[in-house]
Amino acid sequence: MKSQLFATAFIFGFVISFAAAGVQSVGVHGSINCDGEVAANIRLELWDKDRLDPDDLMANTTTGKTGNFYIKGKESEVTTIDPELRIFHKCGVETAKCYKQTIIEIPDEFITDGAEPKNFYDAGNINLRILPNTESKYCD
Repeated sequence: MKSQLFATAFIFGFVISFAAAGVQSVGVHGSINCDGEVAANIRLELWDKDRLDPDDLMANTTTGKTGNFYIKGKESEVTTIDPELRIFHKCGVETAKCYKQTIIEIPDEFITDGAEPKNFYDAGNINLRILPNTESKYCD
């Protein structure tokens, strides 16, 4: 009997917390270069980094011809989202089968309650050659 009561309370709590989840959004804009050269057609992904469950992809895009980008995404979470911009590139990579992933964390003050971001994070002009140690290298 106690186990049924516990299971019911657990499921009820889970449903309530899921229902209480609110939509949050974030947006980022900027430009990307590699040692001063325009970085066109670079893949960008906006993620919500989660602690206990898999990270959530909120949006993806590529840089334009001039290296500029604009990306926004949304996610439903009970707690505040932890957004980060992941940049996939070959700047400084000698091997053709390899690429780097550079991560830029988005400050909490740029998170908006609701589906549309109200205040975009200006990432500025990102030089992929001189970013701090936020990179991972991947090879096929």
